[in-house]
Amino acid sequence: MAQRRPTLRDVADAAGVHVSLVSRVLRNDPRGFASEATRARILRAAEELGYRADVSARGLRSSKTMTLGLLLPGFSSPVYSAIAHGVEERATRHGYGVVLGTHAAGDPHETISDLVMHGRVDAMLVASGRIEDAALRRLVGRLPRSVVLVNRQVRGIAASVVLRDGDAAASAVAHLVGLGHRSICGVFGPSTLDTMVRRRRGFTRAARALQVEASTLEVADRDSAAGYEGAVRVLRSRRPPTALVAGTFPMGIGVLAAARDEGVAVPAEVSVLSVHNDQSADYLAPRLTTVSLPAESLGAEAVELAMVLTSGGTARRVVVPDEPQLLVRESTAPPPR
Repeated sequence: MAQRRPTLRDVADAAGVHVSLVSRVLRNDPRGFASEATRARILRAAEELGYRADVSARGLRSSKTMTLGLLLPGFSSPVYSAIAHGVEERATRHGYGVVLGTHAAGDPHETISDLVMHGRVDAMLVASGRIEDAALRRLVGRLPRSVVLVNRQVRGIAASVVLRDGDAAASAVAHLVGLGHRSICGVFGPSTLDTMVRRRRGFTRAARALQVEASTLEVADRDSAAGYEGAVRVLRSRRPPTALVAGTFPMGIGVLAAARDEGVAVPAEVSVLSVHNDQSADYLAPRLTTVSLPAESLGAEAVELAMVLTSGGTARRVVVPDEPQLLVRESTAPPPR
């Protein structure tokens, strides 16, 4: 029976270090920061095991794997599923496969580094707001042609694709003002998230331009529970608004639930609208008015930018040009007299 060929993992285990460090030291990569003692231990382990580099993995920069990686924070929001669908469809058109990963799989920094540095994918599409800006800048510094930010912009990183989030929030305000509302509150997720910052700015700018009384409330997350908590606080305030704009679709679901539990009729007493859409909006009670954003196009454009980078092209910021679409359902109406 033939003996199994030693792998990078075997060398890493023998040397007591991470496999990514082994890869960099054996390739004399200057980014393989290691003390002389650690470097000697890795080289000795490789020699004792008889390790020989895998030519296909070392050819990452001269040949392509025809695979892209997509890192998501999870699948709790319909937006993530739509992004994944857009990525998969466009990647298939280019003859590429897609490897999906989430934060649940471990440290996202190591996930990205391992997949790219070990030649498993040609580029990573990072659709996550949870990795710190500084960490992303370090990562892109090491892998300048292998990382595309999706649904997020970070200062110092050119390769990113976003939607017209500010315009979507502005469209929500314009719709409510058109119905006669003059007191509107926007409930948005944390200001550490780029999408929330841009939507909040669009909301504020539109309210100022239309000369209506508007306030914003920041909550700790962007899920249904956060929307519920924020709406309860707003509805229990001394002078509650006549309309609420939720920063995400899941938050919109939470706002509707809060109004129900607080005994506030929608839309007779308060109108509710969310940024982003999902087909389940038609099955809520009442049916939820939304501003739809092209999340699938977001994924597709991210693939196109990755194709440019891996072919040696220039990194750039891309804003998907598709205009947000207002979908009027039953949760918005003129304010009570």
